[in-house]
Amino acid sequence: MLLLLVVLSCGNQKKSQLKNDATSASKIEVTISGMTCTGCEQTIKTNVTKLEGVSDVKADFKSGKAIVDFDPNLTDTSKIRSAITKSGYKVTGFNQAMPAESAIK
Repeated sequence: MLLLLVVLSCGNQKKSQLKNDATSASKIEVTISGMTCTGCEQTIKTNVTKLEGVSDVKADFKSGKAIVDFDPNLTDTSKIRSAITKSGYKVTGFNQAMPAESAIK
């Protein structure tokens, strides 16, 4: 019986840990100048996704913006900015992404 309690306790801890991991994610909108085509979008997506803690990147050259999902415990906006500038583009701003803004294709 004691073994069962230990197993249940460990299982509950994992669920709690997963919940905490999910709540630590952040989503930001990055304004970028210099994107002119879908190739630019792909370059930004490829290079920013290489950063530890980045789970998704959606870039749109028409709007000049990218939405980046990341874990702020593993990376930050300065690393995201650096990855974009090293790709040949200029970051002109960061904003907290709103749910409707995540609709970038």
